[in-house]
Amino acid sequence: MKHHTQPVLPALCAVLLLGSACSHSIPQSTSKPVPPPITSAVPSFSAMAKEESRAPLSQMPFQVKTDLTPIQTALRDAVPERITESGHPLGQEFRWTFVRISSPQVHIQDGLVAIHAEYKGEIESRGSARACRLDPVFATMDITGTLALLQESESVSFGFEPTHLTVRTKPESDARCNMFNIPVTDQAPDLFGLPEIKIALTDAVHADAFTIPLQRLWDDLDGPLSLSMATLNTRACLYGNPREMILGQQKGTTQDMVILGSAKQMPFITYEPTCAEAAPTVALVNSGPLSAANKPYTMLARVPFSYQQLSHQLQSKLFHQTVVFDSTAADRAVIEQVSAADASGRVLVTVELSGDLKGTIYYWGTPRLDDGGRSLSVPDLQMANESKSAIDSIRVGYWQLVDRELNPKLRQAMAVDISTHVDRLKQTLTGTHRSGGVTMDILVTRQMPDQVRSSPQGLTVIILLEGTANATGQVTLEGQRTRALLPLESR
Repeated sequence: MKHHTQPVLPALCAVLLLGSACSHSIPQSTSKPVPPPITSAVPSFSAMAKEESRAPLSQMPFQVKTDLTPIQTALRDAVPERITESGHPLGQEFRWTFVRISSPQVHIQDGLVAIHAEYKGEIESRGSARACRLDPVFATMDITGTLALLQESESVSFGFEPTHLTVRTKPESDARCNMFNIPVTDQAPDLFGLPEIKIALTDAVHADAFTIPLQRLWDDLDGPLSLSMATLNTRACLYGNPREMILGQQKGTTQDMVILGSAKQMPFITYEPTCAEAAPTVALVNSGPLSAANKPYTMLARVPFSYQQLSHQLQSKLFHQTVVFDSTAADRAVIEQVSAADASGRVLVTVELSGDLKGTIYYWGTPRLDDGGRSLSVPDLQMANESKSAIDSIRVGYWQLVDRELNPKLRQAMAVDISTHVDRLKQTLTGTHRSGGVTMDILVTRQMPDQVRSSPQGLTVIILLEGTANATGQVTLEGQRTRALLPLESR
């Protein structure tokens, strides 16, 4: 009688395999994986090739308000109170004296200056050949000119350029005789010595005397403008970063003069607990025509998003989710913990699994802005080579089964909607703000994506905010007296 012995052990394994899947542990790596450098053969995205973003050059129209009373006073004081023949070539033949009747009138409008002064005097011949004495002689002196903006190295000053000077006698003047070869009213400009008066008026508003004090406005434009972001428990700090100021046309009257100008800036916005003072720079000021181009005002904003926030989002979306690796649902794992951190400028995701596949899997990828800068994603998310090798040591090709199921879940969970942050920043910036002595009106109309940068401190979302902006500032002129070339009593 023959007995047939059946192999019991294989049958038992078969039953066990049918009843439940075998549990595997991912061999532990000695160190965290290091993503390949930027130059390695990985999918390339725009954020990978960009250097540190710099704010684009923008132009902010601004108005400088000032009171030109010191210039008005300087011009009024430069008009001579008394004019005589002293030092004049005709002084040997004639004697004359004109005394100013009242304070001169000085009007300034839109950069144009008009001066009017009235005199009462007498003219008398010294010889007996043509004896004549005129008393009284009433005369008026009218001067017009432009209040110019003069370039002095890296600053701009006021200067006065007289263009027309006239002297006329009034009809009520004594005209019973004439000692000159031409009518007295035509001789009067020569008697007054207009060339010397012109020099005195020009010197009264010398560039050294009336430099426009713009350094304070420059500093105020530089900022920072500190704006509260209460819901984020931080502040948005707008740094104007001025590069040049250009002064152009003058508008207004003596006490309400406005100089139209433009500030070239490279403005940027950061988030800080307390806005740090901007590094001091020397104002670079020029004068000239202003650009007529109507380009948008563009600010570069750096919006922080911490890895703690991203890890919290991943954990809340993926905690205890089941990942099935085969069609029979016999091979599955449970996500226990997910976290994100920086790795050489990339995002490194750590996934802790339990169940049929236990251990740690690493993913990495490059963050990118989507939806016009309103959302954040990692489109090139991929399993680290170290994790692939560790999983394949269990079964060749096993990592592909794991990645096929886990990768989409991670990508979806890592999509971050930052539209609320962007909209809140736009709303906070839009409005009227005061920085020192400067008032700014800002309107943000749209945003554009730039890039995302990863660092150990977190992710920095960089976007460009476009709109309009203008500023108004006040300066005070302090006239410094210069030595007059013509004394108040002329000749």
